[in-house]
Amino acid sequence: MSLGGSQYSVSFTNDYSRHTWIYLIKKKSEVSDCFRNLKNLVEREIGRKIKSLRSDGGKEYFSGQFNGYLQQMGIRREFSCRYTPEQNGIAERKNRSVVEVAREMREEKSMPKFYWAEAVRTVVYIHNWIGEKVSAHELYFGRKPNLRHLRVFGSIVYVHVLKEKRRSWMRKPRSVSWSATRTNRRVISVITPEPNKLA
Repeated sequence: MSLGGSQYSVSFTNDYSRHTWIYLIKKKSEVSDCFRNLKNLVEREIGRKIKSLRSDGGKEYFSGQFNGYLQQMGIRREFSCRYTPEQNGIAERKNRSVVEVAREMREEKSMPKFYWAEAVRTVVYIHNWIGEKVSAHELYFGRKPNLRHLRVFGSIVYVHVLKEKRRSWMRKPRSVSWSATRTNRRVISVITPEPNKLA
């Protein structure tokens, strides 16, 4: 379980750009809500519609409500056969890569297992922003990304505590142990290890 109470993650990858979105979920039944959010986000960001959804045979993709929604939106369904991950190769390779890199990053910084979600978010974020020749971000948005805001996962940072949040003898800048890049906005998520919470 993650720090925020999530037990699973679900990712969606754009077939053309390889841009990936990841959602942290507590139950697999939340997948349909994640896809609805993604559809709305894509339409707002680039003004294009999702034409098809390829997935494995997981039960979370077979609910009547989810199928009805996809039919209503005119989104074609594609399923890979059981025990043939190569049919959904892009997503399977991406998921394996994300999990392996996130595990190594977390272990490199000796972070407890419940920080898996922050590590996974960071890996997806970096995969989107950095590419060999052209990044997924550039293919998706049509512009080069600015990488100046990226930081090393797990680095020590100093946080300025606002006057309103400070106690009388607390130091103004406060040292915290880890940081991770968030996926939904250009900020650094700071993890304060004492109470184990995100700041």
